[in-house]
Amino acid sequence: MDFVAIDFETANSSRSSVCSIGIVQVKDGAIKDEIHTFINPLSEFHYYNTKIHGISEEMVVSAPTFEEFWPDFKGFIENQTIIAHNASFDISVLRSSLNNFHESYPDFQYGCSYLIAKKVWPNLFNHKLSTVANYLGISLKHHDALEDARASALITVEALRKTRTNSIQELLNLQKIKIGIPTAINKQLNRTKKTNEDTLMQSLVSEIPRLNKKHPFYRSTIVFTGRMVSMTRTQAAQLAVNCGAICSGNVDSNTNFLVVGDNDLVKYVQGIKSTKMKKVEAMISKGMPIEIVGEQDFLRLVR
Repeated sequence: MDFVAIDFETANSSRSSVCSIGIVQVKDGAIKDEIHTFINPLSEFHYYNTKIHGISEEMVVSAPTFEEFWPDFKGFIENQTIIAHNASFDISVLRSSLNNFHESYPDFQYGCSYLIAKKVWPNLFNHKLSTVANYLGISLKHHDALEDARASALITVEALRKTRTNSIQELLNLQKIKIGIPTAINKQLNRTKKTNEDTLMQSLVSEIPRLNKKHPFYRSTIVFTGRMVSMTRTQAAQLAVNCGAICSGNVDSNTNFLVVGDNDLVKYVQGIKSTKMKKVEAMISKGMPIEIVGEQDFLRLVR
């Protein structure tokens, strides 16, 4: 009876615009740990989404980005069974968010408490999270990520008890529900899938006919991380290209500079690091000549 229930809230219609995450860890059929965090989606909030979950841009300004929170999140779900209500949505959010910064998927399997509820309590009017929770007497503040994850977990625990099964796998087999394994399409989706912004940055050409070959960015590969305060990443990339730089969405052996947006630079100094930052630090420790540049220093170099 061990599994992890999750729930995401998003800032807009994009699956990668996560603004809140709820995680509930279940051990031996009982809730062992609960985690909630707001996430800075680095994108705009749509009125409709905020109306549903009540989260606004002001509430997440100082929150970690998904990339920054990922190492902690990964520790909860790797090699685990994940449960979510309407799991197809939550798993697609996870995939999109990982694709957004070119991170490979961890190993896990998943089940859906919505499908479980339809099988175990077939006579309910519908099987929305609020309906099933109300039927089972589970307290729920709907569209709060932690509350939704907890309700999904408790519904699944109750289904395990009602069916007298001892694991998610046994429960799903009994109810003839297929367990999800995202790694089956892992290779296809992770062939360095690029976001639209990454694709646009890499297609930029210099607006200046004669490049300064003595500029430190000339023929250097630059990767951006974090939200920039003064401009968008694409605008910053154009300034770098005008200096002869090559912009990339991935940190690899060709990387010469990692430019950190001011929004994340403060967090970096405090020890909160994105995946790109951690990867660059590891490469630097191995002797690779990569420089980490803050947004203001970057601006001084390109202007």
